[in-house]
Amino acid sequence: MEKELRYYQNYHIHLLNGEVIEASEAYDLPAEKGLVGKFGKADDNEIFEIGDAVSGFAYIPKRSILFIATGDVREEWR
Repeated sequence: MEKELRYYQNYHIHLLNGEVIEASEAYDLPAEKGLVGKFGKADDNEIFEIGDAVSGFAYIPKRSILFIATGDVREEWR
């Protein structure tokens, strides 16, 4: 089976309580379907599900997010 190189955008989600949660998504995901696009359109009561099946999930209300910062783009062979 041939592996494919994929790119992921890393994010740092800064919460009001000072915690920072790291998340990532496919780099080629359209902006409106990604984390930042959904965050911009969400109302304060919307809950964001951050994580994956391996590391687990965090459920964060938008009102608890201070800001989202972009991090590195990483490569991964899959």
